[in-house]
Amino acid sequence: MCGRFFLARRALEIAKALGLPLAPGAESWRPRYNIAPTQDVLTVLAGPDAARVEPRRWGLIPHWAKDPAIGNRMINARLETVASKPSFARPFRQARCVVLADGFFEWRREGEKKTPFMIRPPSEDEILGFAGLWARWKPEKGDEILSCTIITRPAEGPVSKVHDRMPAILPRESWDDWLKADPADPKALMKPLDNAPVPKVKTVPISTAVNNPRNDVPGVLTPA
Repeated sequence: MCGRFFLARRALEIAKALGLPLAPGAESWRPRYNIAPTQDVLTVLAGPDAARVEPRRWGLIPHWAKDPAIGNRMINARLETVASKPSFARPFRQARCVVLADGFFEWRREGEKKTPFMIRPPSEDEILGFAGLWARWKPEKGDEILSCTIITRPAEGPVSKVHDRMPAILPRESWDDWLKADPADPKALMKPLDNAPVPKVKTVPISTAVNNPRNDVPGVLTPA
């Protein structure tokens, strides 16, 4: 699974690095070092003219949900069932996104001990893109909630030595293919996921301070 990640850049820095415009709400993004479920994240969505960076709440709330708390259990969608599971099948066809991150965290279990690792690209200039889905939920009263989930897959490469699952990381050149795939063509929808190369990342043990999501400070990224 993917239960925690970080995006430690300001909004304008992200927009410049990606060459994409910021949607309303995204411009207020501040560096985050320990993002947890139900918190806001930044995503890339296909717009009418071009892709743009938009905020979403992490934890997908299906359009048919009675209670938004269901999103607390929908932070991840498994690649193996994303096309068929009722909660994800519709957004898989109609509402795909790319969730932005500088890196993510996983914990390696060694007996009773769990060691946290930071997993990020070798170059700190690179921004990762996790394949994601989003949904629009409208309550009877109050504002609508735009939420998202991260697709996960069996771990590959260095990540497999830390955990058995990882986010489905898409190379930048396939983001448009993922966002704009024909919803009527199952093979086109799966192609960016199936063809994604093993990501080039490094795994770094870090302090257990990351275990507490309230520790949203640069120090959580310091190698142990």
